[in-house]
Amino acid sequence: MTNELFSLNGISPQTIYIPRDAPELAQILALCNAQNCAVVAWGGGTLQHLGNAPKQYDAVIQTANLNQVIDYAFDDLTATFGAGMTLAEIERVLAEHGQFLPLDVPHPERATIGGVLASGMNGALRLRYGPARDYMLGNRFATVDGQIIKAGSKVVKNVAGYELHKVQVGAFGTLGILTEATFKLFPKPPAEISMWASFEELRDACAAVGQVWNLPTPPLAIELFNSDTARLLDSNAPSAWHIAARFGGSKATMAAARDVFANAVNENNARSVEAIEDAQKFWRAIADMPATLHENFSDALLVRVSVPPKELQNALRMLLDTPSTPRIFAHAAVASIYASFQDASASPETFIATLRARVHDLHGHLVVEGAPPTVRKQINAWDDVGASFKLMQSLKRKFDPNNILNPGRFVGGI
Repeated sequence: MTNELFSLNGISPQTIYIPRDAPELAQILALCNAQNCAVVAWGGGTLQHLGNAPKQYDAVIQTANLNQVIDYAFDDLTATFGAGMTLAEIERVLAEHGQFLPLDVPHPERATIGGVLASGMNGALRLRYGPARDYMLGNRFATVDGQIIKAGSKVVKNVAGYELHKVQVGAFGTLGILTEATFKLFPKPPAEISMWASFEELRDACAAVGQVWNLPTPPLAIELFNSDTARLLDSNAPSAWHIAARFGGSKATMAAARDVFANAVNENNARSVEAIEDAQKFWRAIADMPATLHENFSDALLVRVSVPPKELQNALRMLLDTPSTPRIFAHAAVASIYASFQDASASPETFIATLRARVHDLHGHLVVEGAPPTVRKQINAWDDVGASFKLMQSLKRKFDPNNILNPGRFVGGI
């Protein structure tokens, strides 16, 4: 295993640690802290392109050996997994009991549960099941002084330690290194149906999103794409805008869902409506789409815009009102929008600053998720988080006073 495999923005670590278990990981972390050695935790590496370049990067701690099912009470719909378990492995274990974890993120065969939680990433199923922090019941994480802290509880009704285990989600590995996580699980729907509709006008597509979300059988997910992105899913996608919806429930409910979806989109001038034949393949491609936009168009600028759902159409029009027409992909009902700009600007800093200002006008925020190496050095990946930054700084000082955990990669240089 070469150091270049763990390169970040052209910087490779001097040392690679692969601890055998959580206690050894904690010991290694304490050693690094004593030596003022800057550390990056590494699971499958699928989300390491996120964030800014590290200020210092001396060692990587690989979590591959933390890959056990620690506890699985399938009758109680709870399970605890080591942070190094991949989502694909977790899916296989839970499928034996007709259960699942609704984390549909890119590259599940490599993405680890620890890395996904640290990144705070969510996929299309967030619409129905909420973000991961909502169904994560607890976790354990290693601290820079060599301790392993238990936060939260395996008991669904027990909220002791609620805030402590929640703050690790989306903290980008800057407060500790997750070693395990406990989740509330969900039964797989007995039947599913997935539908696709195409539109010529953005206003019709957005109106259809709202109407479909409010159907008597609410969807598990609603996605929206423009034609450039739709062609990555279907080479025969001539219309300007497209939505896809996923429904789950009884077979009888699914039969009705097909008809009510068709009625809802036809009321909003759908050009075509059809059932998605290979739904499993389709939703796998949807889950991979953020990675597809980043990896297949590595010379493009990829941003993620989050706004209040009522501002979805305004945000999309704002993104289209730029010199470079982007590829657009959105978790539509929660108004989380990915936009990939092939030729953004000769001045990336100005381009991003202008976009951010317009997103702020819509009470949203913008994060840069991908950019060419030369551009990434010129821009700040993270948006301003306002008053909450003081709390983030306070937590950082408490949990990582020497600033060795992923230094400089998170919000405000944390």
